[in-house]
Amino acid sequence: MVVELAKGSTRNLRRFLRELGIVVGKCFDDFEFTSLLRSINSKYGDDYWLLGWKEHKINDYSSLFVLTLIDDRDREYVIKIYVGVGVISMVLPINQLNLAEEVTGITMLVNGSTVNLSGRVFCISNIEIRAVA
Repeated sequence: MVVELAKGSTRNLRRFLRELGIVVGKCFDDFEFTSLLRSINSKYGDDYWLLGWKEHKINDYSSLFVLTLIDDRDREYVIKIYVGVGVISMVLPINQLNLAEEVTGITMLVNGSTVNLSGRVFCISNIEIRAVA
């Protein structure tokens, strides 16, 4: 009986993560991913509450995000999100840069008449959910 309840609650949490777009194969830039995590409490605070997260570097090309969530019945969950980490970097002439567009999550370095854009990209490779007893 307890096993069935745990399976059902983690199934609901998986559905919630899928609604957020946190699924295997999806990619985010650094700022976009952390903004999505921060928005959980303001948008979905009635169903789930994010207590916090921590990024653990596995190697140069992968990281692990460990999230702690509580549902509306005060059950606590630990979610491990494994991501592949890539770095994007490009150099553009400054006259081709449109600063009116969204540029969050990307570092810009102006060097004379050129701009060097760089940032991290996370691609989700695995998600593990564990209910805390």
